[in-house]
Amino acid sequence: MKAFLLSSMVAVFLLTFTNGIRAQNTQDKPKEQVVVYKVPGMDNVIIKKDIPYRDIAGSALKMDIYYPPKFDFKNKIPAVVMVLGYPDVAGKKLLGSEFKNYSQYISWCRIIAASGMAAIAYESVNPEKDIITLSNYLKANADKLKIDIGKIGAYSCSAHTITAMAYILDTTNNFFKCAVNYYGLVLADDFKFMPQIDTISKQMGFMTPQIPKSEEWRKDVPIMFVSAGKDYVPFINPAVADFVSKAISQNLPVTLIHYPNGQHGFDALDDNETTRMIIKTTLDFWKFYLQQM
Repeated sequence: MKAFLLSSMVAVFLLTFTNGIRAQNTQDKPKEQVVVYKVPGMDNVIIKKDIPYRDIAGSALKMDIYYPPKFDFKNKIPAVVMVLGYPDVAGKKLLGSEFKNYSQYISWCRIIAASGMAAIAYESVNPEKDIITLSNYLKANADKLKIDIGKIGAYSCSAHTITAMAYILDTTNNFFKCAVNYYGLVLADDFKFMPQIDTISKQMGFMTPQIPKSEEWRKDVPIMFVSAGKDYVPFINPAVADFVSKAISQNLPVTLIHYPNGQHGFDALDDNETTRMIIKTTLDFWKFYLQQM
């Protein structure tokens, strides 16, 4: 009976998600979704577009870097990377564009830049490998890009979070100094819900790299989870609760904000003061751990 119920929930999720995408594409173009938070100067940020960071058989993968308005490029600044767990081929099917060119990501990058940090969005064909290549490129070109490589934060959401957490929790690197995950799906190290997650990943195209065992997680990276009480993905919140419980048991620096009335995608869908308070708290989290280091 339990297996049947879980399979039914997966089917409902896939139907709901597919119908939502179909509704967005009634005009052959996805509905523009922007973050429901405004920062003075976000329309005047400096954008360096299409910077090549990886060459694949003569074709470059590119990134966009958003800088604060009137940034003089004399000093290095902290940055937040929008970490991907879907390749862009999946993004184009779901959203109609690469993730770095999608309105919700663009608005997040403008908000971050107008708040005094750089924001980085990038193209991807293999998310698990591309975040490593991107981090290496940023390290090698920090002087030219005016990015403080010792002050890099991460943002991920939804199924992108699986890839983000697999990289962030790995003790063999310390690239990210803090991370924020919105309604993010994490894999339990006991592989709970793995069959259901595999079913969805095959339908939607996101990656599912394995995270380290909990006793092997990095101990020095503050992580914020924001969960949505009205999330239509049935196992996101139980997976987040399991992760946070294990993090607390090891005394790791973890923060959980649970938004009881929030939807999956609340930052663009729920236009209210609670959403704006959570986004402001997110910006303060990045500023505290990146600008104060």
